[in-house]
Amino acid sequence: MELINNIVLAIEKLNEIDEYIDSLADKQSILDEKTQDLLHYIENNKISTFGCYRIIKELKDIRITRRKVKEDLELGRKYYEIKNRLASLENRDFIISELKKKEKSLQTSYNNRQYSDEDLKELIEKERTENNEC
Repeated sequence: MELINNIVLAIEKLNEIDEYIDSLADKQSILDEKTQDLLHYIENNKISTFGCYRIIKELKDIRITRRKVKEDLELGRKYYEIKNRLASLENRDFIISELKKKEKSLQTSYNNRQYSDEDLKELIEKERTENNEC
């Protein structure tokens, strides 16, 4: 076993993880700004049916990416909270367990705040009588 090479690799990986976690807040901010750009475009412009589809698809892609970023942010917070325990062999299994527990708690579905699922389904299925624009 090349001890020094393994230690260097472990340190490089930890540095990579720290850099990734540190970049997440900026990534979330960019995704939030993209969402706002699209929402303002919808508010201020007439859009064809196909254009509506493309914007909704883009919003969905942004939201999926944002969800992953938020989950990684939470895992990063948990990691930072307990990473000082890495030095101890006994604590490393505990760290893995805590991170997996946190990851499991993040995998919940969204609960609507104002619209019911039925309201949204009705809205989507409602026939449009306008010029196929949103």
